[in-house]
Amino acid sequence: MKPQNPPSPSEAGQALQSRAAGVPVEIAGVSKVFRREQMQTQALERVDLSVRPGEFIAVVGPSGCGKSTLLKIIAGLLPPSEGRIDIAGKTISGPHTDLGIVFQSPVLLDWRNVLDNVLVQIDLRGGDPAAYRDQARALLAKVGLAGFENRMPRELSGGMRQRAAIVRAMIHQPPLLMMDEPFGALDALTREQMRIDLEKLWLERGQTTFFITHGISEAVALADRVIVMTPRPGRIERIIEIDLPRPRHKAVITSRRFRSIGPASSATWMGWPRRAQRALP
Repeated sequence: MKPQNPPSPSEAGQALQSRAAGVPVEIAGVSKVFRREQMQTQALERVDLSVRPGEFIAVVGPSGCGKSTLLKIIAGLLPPSEGRIDIAGKTISGPHTDLGIVFQSPVLLDWRNVLDNVLVQIDLRGGDPAAYRDQARALLAKVGLAGFENRMPRELSGGMRQRAAIVRAMIHQPPLLMMDEPFGALDALTREQMRIDLEKLWLERGQTTFFITHGISEAVALADRVIVMTPRPGRIERIIEIDLPRPRHKAVITSRRFRSIGPASSATWMGWPRRAQRALP
């Protein structure tokens, strides 16, 4: 499928003024079975979820429960064995290009500087990178990379490289953002700053966001809803509504309310760690 052309800088600027930039996503009866010769592994079993436009969804669950598989199916990178994915009312039957993806590894091009790594997104979509240079610089500044536009990836810390990867995923103003444990390899202080930066960008731009994480506190701090998955085969065990004010600055995440929703109550709304241990061979 040919990537969709990015919006013009003026169109993207108009989109920044509205938080209605996201798209609805419907996950209907999605199952996934991987087969190899005589062996088969069921990764997902009848996953159903309706996501509102502009909603921030965090997905948590034990390793191997199908979180990343679900993300790839939503993006059209894997076909479901059963069920369907609808994005903005259209059923996905192949790679969906009108989105941004951030992985745990930033995957920057070693021979391009930071600014050109961001603009490769525009180049690959057939746009004019020069027309997006100012917007790219502004986004880099918002994630703390002002003055680093001409640095090479080898000159950056892990957190700085991941910030550049996030800007690259957002530069074309996609209505859907997919993030697969993007902060997993970072230290605690860097993770917290990245969380603050990501929430700020999301509040401005309004993409529908899927965020996969193993961190309960991180999920509660970022999400509108937290999707709790069971051990393999992954199913949705429960959905937690996060009724906390935004932006979720220090006063919010250190509040009694935050602790009651997240770390202090995780044992009551996440039974999967014990089941996951029992499921180990």
